[in-house]
Amino acid sequence: MWTPLITIIALVLLTAAGAAAAVTLTTNDTRRGNRALILLKILLGAVLGTCGLIAAVIRLHQAGLL
Repeated sequence: MWTPLITIIALVLLTAAGAAAAVTLTTNDTRRGNRALILLKILLGAVLGTCGLIAAVIRLHQAGLL
């Protein structure tokens, strides 16, 4: 039940991270590149942290601890 929702959220965040990476690598404007790099770091941190947290909560729920 939760797997499609988690997958969709992760894909949306990874798509946004890919767009930020593309802007970071292709822009000539230094300020815009720096903002895109900061956004990229935030999005990747959110993707990795959220997916790990959700996976842990699901495992705890399956084990009957939540």
